[in-house]
Amino acid sequence: MSENTMITEKKLPNPQKVKWKNVAYYNTYDEAHTHKSRLDGLLKIRRCGPDKTKFVVKSGTLIKETPDE
Repeated sequence: MSENTMITEKKLPNPQKVKWKNVAYYNTYDEAHTHKSRLDGLLKIRRCGPDKTKFVVKSGTLIKETPDE
């Protein structure tokens, strides 16, 4: 090792910051987008079902971070 080399602590993977809950399932993206536009908060649309042919609207809530000890 050279004199300029610094040893750093190993970083863990990023913790989960949002907990997602399924709200509703739809056959088309347009139906899911219409439902999503009527809601507030953290929302997203994801594909689901067999062969990813359906869509689910998900609602998220922030997870409070615990202070490092």
